[in-house]
Amino acid sequence: MLCACINMLHSRLAIIAFVAMLFGASPLLAQAPPRTVDIEDSQNGGKLMVFQGDTVEVRLHSTPGTGFTWKVLQVDKAVLAQKKAPVFVPPPRNIPGAEGHLVFDFLAAAPGRATLELAYARPWEKDTAPARTFNVEVTVRPASDRPLPQP
Repeated sequence: MLCACINMLHSRLAIIAFVAMLFGASPLLAQAPPRTVDIEDSQNGGKLMVFQGDTVEVRLHSTPGTGFTWKVLQVDKAVLAQKKAPVFVPPPRNIPGAEGHLVFDFLAAAPGRATLELAYARPWEKDTAPARTFNVEVTVRPASDRPLPQP
């Protein structure tokens, strides 16, 4: 008889635990998907908040025909991981010497803070200061903090 009571108690506790888990996990199931956050030259020196799993796309003016290119000087790769090599996007009309954009994609890999710093310079001019710099302070919050999607 005692064993039957214990088994019944375990069954009820298992059902209660299952229901609690189901309702407790429902916000995770309804979480908004990761998003891409675009930033550009005008946000130099600014701050940005994203969630783990988001992509931070940095679009900076660039004229590769002059020999200048953007390169990453500083970033905490554990927080913001570069997804691929930067891609040059030419200007809308193919005008020689016109300014396009160099686009970097970073994955918000883990919660934390990272300063993303880039420099616009000629790679062969080692002892020359960059023509321009770009930096932004990025805070990555846990994916579990992402707001629920709105109906």
